[in-house]
Amino acid sequence: MISALVPVKRLAQAKGRLAPLLSQEDRSALALAMLADVVRALGQAERVGEVAVVSADPRVLDEARRLGAVAIEEPTSVRGVNAALAFAARELTARGTEALLVVPTDVPTIAPSEVDGILKALPSPRGIVLVPSVARGTSAIALRPPGAVPFRFGPQSFVAHRREAVAGSVPSRILSIASLATDIDGPQDIVHLLSRPAETETHRALAKMDVVQRLRAFPGQSRPSR
Repeated sequence: MISALVPVKRLAQAKGRLAPLLSQEDRSALALAMLADVVRALGQAERVGEVAVVSADPRVLDEARRLGAVAIEEPTSVRGVNAALAFAARELTARGTEALLVVPTDVPTIAPSEVDGILKALPSPRGIVLVPSVARGTSAIALRPPGAVPFRFGPQSFVAHRREAVAGSVPSRILSIASLATDIDGPQDIVHLLSRPAETETHRALAKMDVVQRLRAFPGQSRPSR
């Protein structure tokens, strides 16, 4: 079975770089909207057998269950996203997962066809597929088996994941996917997202927050078109 896994921070820590633009309540709402978009896209992909969410936040886990995903509670002993992913990967392996796709919530416009494309490229019987961001991060990583390489999310994680693959002699493939190239992190990323209209929960949440008007008053930002 192929499983997809989405790591999510506590909502109180979500999207901190957007604090000058959005309140804590708005940032939490945005994080949940992005989660919904990513989980639904993963769930609609033909090659994904199940979708799981790992988090220490009860609200996130409740939302994951509502969306039909497996909710994996992050233990209090776990520190950081990479440890959380390693824990969840072990849990999913015990459930019969043979290959794993990890997608952060930062790419809410990901499409089911793109998910299937990543998994189709996954080497067999062992290997990884990396989808880099423009900032040299990792927008998605697929692994067969789930522990093929250690998780190295963080600054320059694309380079770190490639290094792990080379060190372990793990076959790797790299895919460039436009919708996954820019994650939603700072105000300029919101501008970029809004310049590409789409029917997503994330777009609807931002419209409800009247983010276009807020961005017009935000120093140093390009003006998004409606």
